[in-house]
Amino acid sequence: MSYWRFMNDMGDVAYNLAVSEVLLRSVGNERASNTLRIAYCNPSSVILGIQHIPQKVINIQEIRTLKFNIGRRPTSGPILFFTDKQMAVQFFLKDNRPTSDSMKRKVIDIMINALKELNINASYEEPYSLYVNKRMLAYVDVFRINHALGLTFYFNVDNDEEYRKRILTINSLPYATPSYFTSLKYELGQEYSPSTFVETIKSVMKRELGVSFTNQRLTDYEAMLLKSHIEKHTMSEWIYEYRNKNINASSDVKAVTIDTKTGFITVLASTDRGLIMNIHISGDFYIYPPEALEALEAGLKFAPADESYIEEYVKRYIKVGKVELYGIDEEEIVEAIRRATIP
Repeated sequence: MSYWRFMNDMGDVAYNLAVSEVLLRSVGNERASNTLRIAYCNPSSVILGIQHIPQKVINIQEIRTLKFNIGRRPTSGPILFFTDKQMAVQFFLKDNRPTSDSMKRKVIDIMINALKELNINASYEEPYSLYVNKRMLAYVDVFRINHALGLTFYFNVDNDEEYRKRILTINSLPYATPSYFTSLKYELGQEYSPSTFVETIKSVMKRELGVSFTNQRLTDYEAMLLKSHIEKHTMSEWIYEYRNKNINASSDVKAVTIDTKTGFITVLASTDRGLIMNIHISGDFYIYPPEALEALEAGLKFAPADESYIEEYVKRYIKVGKVELYGIDEEEIVEAIRRATIP
């Protein structure tokens, strides 16, 4: 019988997103056992997890005026919406076949079977929804790092129509329509109990996976990682938050995304006759001062698309300009630019 760690906690935007990433990395590095975590949103917080999507402009400042917390989202898909009217059921586990969805499907089936035992007939629809009678009960977020798999089910516990109306006034999001949703309290009525819901999930896991649970907090290794991840998630100037533009294409346009130690970097570039005509750098990292990235792009415009020149220019710019990087290093910036500009 294998052992899973069980955790139950509450936090704000930085804590919830940071813990999720730390637990996934810990499982992937084999520093901790598989984990089932039940997470709640601090009642004073409303979390929006936003990923950089070049094709879609998100008005960050307007959302902030409505007192929403903005957090970095490590996966693709629509805006992640997490309020105190919801419960997050998270699975972090080792997946030795990351190119297959078999483990993901197994976890989803476990959740569906647990709901059946509570007399809720739910179905999963790609890419991210648990439905009951054509209404969304939970949003499913899938996050992978190498051989680690993370699934989060954001269950609607209660009606959060007011929050959704506030979001709907900013973004025309069909999944924000109140009638599109249902909740655990609506489906179960007076029978709803948070503890019963969680224990049912654990019971199905014990039966179908042959696992046992042990209550355990973060390991020393995870606690060490958590501090820097919280700092990262609370930074107000993550690149994806405020940089969204299209480059003017010339004769050759290329988009390159590479993984970094903590996220990713994307470079869109156009070249013509061996010169960099346009370049746009974005991704999941922090740079200070914020205007340094635009200045770097301006300096590379009309520069030779030459590996040695790019490396020398970027490293000199960072050193002379005393540019601070977080979540990325200069070699990763150079590599991404090189791949996007050199055939």
